[in-house]
This record gives sequence, structure tokens and C-alpha cells, in this order.
Amino acid sequence: MTIPVHLNVKYSMTNSQKDALNLMIESVIKPDSRLRGCAYNQGCYDELMEWRQKMLDLLYSYETDGIPTQSPTRL
Repeated sequence: MTIPVHLNVKYSMTNSQKDALNLMIESVIKPDSRLRGCAYNQGCYDELMEWRQKMLDLLYSYETDGIPTQSPTRL
């Protein structure tokens, strides 16, 4: 049975989840000159920076709104 959840519901995070989220944000913010050099050589630097911004926006939204404590992992 699926229980619908309203989109405006905030989820609380554990301290470990908050720490992990902050580390993930830092890892996306941290410049990686080698990766950016590869993107430049492959002609997709601007696209890489667009993806970087999308990921930061998503991560910051989790920081603001919280995340489900049992969110499914998709790879």
C-alpha cells in the first residue's frame, strides 16, 4: 500500500544525514580542475557547469526541506 505524501511535508534528518549532505555539497562546490579540463577538451564545459548548478540546487533544497529518512536509492 502506498501512502501519498504532500509535497510540502518537511522531513527531519539525523545528524549523520545532515553531515553527509553538507559533505556532498562541499564535494560538488570544490573545483576539480582535471575534470573541468576534460570537459573543456570534450566541448562540454558549459553543460558540466549546468549540471553542477542543478545538483547544487537539488542538494540545497534537501538542506532546506529535509529528506525522507527512508528514501529509495536510484542508480
